[in-house]
Amino acid sequence: MRILLANMPTPPQESFGRRSQPLGIAYLAAYLLERGHDVEIFEGNGEAGGIDALVERCLASRAGLIGFSTTTPSFPLVGQAAARYRAGGGTALLVAGGHHVSAVLPTSVLAEVPELDAVVTGEGEQTLAELVEAHASGAGFAGIRGLSWRDGDELVWNGSRKLLSSLDSLPLPARHLLPPLSEYAGVRRWPTLDVVPCATIAASRGCPYRCSFCDIQSFYRREDGPMRRVRRPESVAEEMALVQRDFGAEHFAFVDDLFPYAPGWVQRFSDALTEAGRPGTFSFAARADHLVKHPTLLGPLAAAGCSSIEMGIESGSQSVLDRYQKDLSVAVNLEAIRLVQASGIRTIIDFIMFDPWTTPVELAESLDFLEAAKADAGYPTTAYSRLTFYPGTPLYDRWAAGPMPHPDDPEWFGDPDVHRIWVALGDFRDAAQRRVNEEIEGWRRVHRQAVHDQAEDVRGAAVRQMYRLRRLPHRALRELVSLTLGAGLDEAGTAGVIRRSVAVLDASRDERRDLSGRAAATRADVRERDSDRLLSACE
Repeated sequence: MRILLANMPTPPQESFGRRSQPLGIAYLAAYLLERGHDVEIFEGNGEAGGIDALVERCLASRAGLIGFSTTTPSFPLVGQAAARYRAGGGTALLVAGGHHVSAVLPTSVLAEVPELDAVVTGEGEQTLAELVEAHASGAGFAGIRGLSWRDGDELVWNGSRKLLSSLDSLPLPARHLLPPLSEYAGVRRWPTLDVVPCATIAASRGCPYRCSFCDIQSFYRREDGPMRRVRRPESVAEEMALVQRDFGAEHFAFVDDLFPYAPGWVQRFSDALTEAGRPGTFSFAARADHLVKHPTLLGPLAAAGCSSIEMGIESGSQSVLDRYQKDLSVAVNLEAIRLVQASGIRTIIDFIMFDPWTTPVELAESLDFLEAAKADAGYPTTAYSRLTFYPGTPLYDRWAAGPMPHPDDPEWFGDPDVHRIWVALGDFRDAAQRRVNEEIEGWRRVHRQAVHDQAEDVRGAAVRQMYRLRRLPHRALRELVSLTLGAGLDEAGTAGVIRRSVAVLDASRDERRDLSGRAAATRADVRERDSDRLLSACE
C-alpha cells in the first residue's frame, strides 16, 4: 500500500523553522518500508506553504492511508487539513498519532475531528503496521491494540498495546525520506562558531520520572510493559557512523527523554565511538542528580565527542521545583551545572520562568540561580519562557479545574504583580530583542574573524560581549522584578529599564565597530608586510 506520513506544520507563533529531524515519523516509515509498503513523508515543520502545502500534497498523493503526526500546538491543524482533504474529494483512510492524541481520550479525538477514521496512541510502529495490513486486506480493525477507530457511528477503543521490549529490533529511521540536513538548523561548533549539519538520534525511549508539566508520562500512560528501554551502545555508535557517511552529519542531537547516563552503558558507548573513528560531536539531555551521582563519566564522554549536555533545571526556586514534582533540589542542580562546566562540556539548561502560580519572589530566586550558574539558559527564550499546558499532565488537570483563562488574559497569572512584570517584559522584547539578536550575530562575526586572525584579545572581547548580550533580557527582567518588590512597577519604571538596555546595546555596537576597524587595519598592515617580504625575496 502507498502511505503518506505527514509531520504537521507548526503554527506560526510556535514555529522556529526546521529545527531538527522528526525522528518518530522516520521510524514509522522505516517499519512500514521493511514490510514492503510504499511510503513518503511530508515534512510540514518549517514548510513555507504550511497547511495549504499539506492539503495539496495529500490530494495529489495516491496514498491509501494518510497519517498525521501531531503535537498539542499543531493539533488544531489536523482538523483543518482533514476537512479540506475530504472537501477536495480525498478518500484515503485518515489517521492521527503523536503526543497529543496519546494524552487525551482517544475516542474524543475522533469526536472532535469527524473526518478522521482512526487514532494510533503511544509508540505507533506495530499498531500502524497492523492497521495498514488490515486496511489493505479489507479486514476489520477490532483486534488491533493501541487503536481507536470509527465503526459506523460508534467510536471504539481497542485498549493498550504492549510496548516493544527491544529497541534494537527496530529498523533504523528512514532518513532518506526526509529533507536533507542542510534544510534543518545546524549546530554552532566552538571556537569558530561555524554551523555544522546536525542529525537527531535516539539511544532510548521512556522516562520513569514524574514531572508535573511533562507529557511523557501522559504519552505512555495507556501503554503496557516497562516504559524505559535502552539500545545497545554499539548499535548507536554504528548508526552515528552510518549517518555521518551517508547524510553528512557532523553533530548528533540525542532526542531521548532521558539519556542512558549509567557507568556501564556510557563506557561501552565511548569505546564504540572511538572504534568507529569518533563520527562527529554529540549532545544529550540528562537529569542533574544523575550527573552528580556519576561525575567521573563526564571525562570519557568529553573525550568521545560530547560537546553539550542539556538539563531540565526549570527553576532556581525550590517552591517551583516542588510544584513541578522534579524530585530535585536547587543545590543539586547548581552542583551538576558546575561539574559539567568543569569537564569542558557546554551546559544548556531548560527553564520555565513563568506559570500561573509564579510569584515575584520565585522570579527573583530563579534570576539569582541563573547568575550563579553562569550557564547558557536556552537563550533567548529563557527570560520569556512560559509554561505550556499539555493534556494529561497534573498541572494541566490543576489548571483545567479552574476558569482556564486564555494566556493573553491578565487572569492567567494568579498574582497581578507577575502579570505586570510579564507585560513590561513584553514591552522590552518588542523594543530591544531584535537589536540584541543583531548585536550577538555581529559579535559572532567578529569572533570568527578573530579566530582566523589568531587575535586572542579580540576573541576574548567578543566572548565577553556575547555573554553580556545573552543575559540582557535576564538583566531587564531582574530590574522589573526589583521594582515590583520595591517601590512598585509602573510605565516610567519600564521605560527606564528599556532605556538602560538600549544604552548597553549602543555601547556594544560602538565597541564592535571600533574593534572591527582596528582588526581590519591590522590585517591590512600584515598583508602589506607580507607583500614587502615577498618582493624582497624576489629581488
